[in-house]
Amino acid sequence: MINRNERDPNRINRILYLLQVIWKLNPDMRFFQLVDSLQYKYSSENNNFGLRKGFELDSKADRPMSYIDLYYLEDERLEEFLRDFIDKNEK
Repeated sequence: MINRNERDPNRINRILYLLQVIWKLNPDMRFFQLVDSLQYKYSSENNNFGLRKGFELDSKADRPMSYIDLYYLEDERLEEFLRDFIDKNEK
């Protein structure tokens, strides 16, 4: 499959570097704890972007649940968020 609208491949190293910087600011977090925390922070700062709400299907009671789904978040917006996060949290 050929993608005619190719994304900038350099974004990969830029985003990975930003994640590395943020993880080093929070070295006691496990990787997916960090990812989950960043997802919720992004969503809460961006009009609940990606917030999904529903009910647990396995539950005998109607237990509400929610999660963040950033599938449609463009990499440029993620990169900008990560840079801002670092600017606000670096010591």
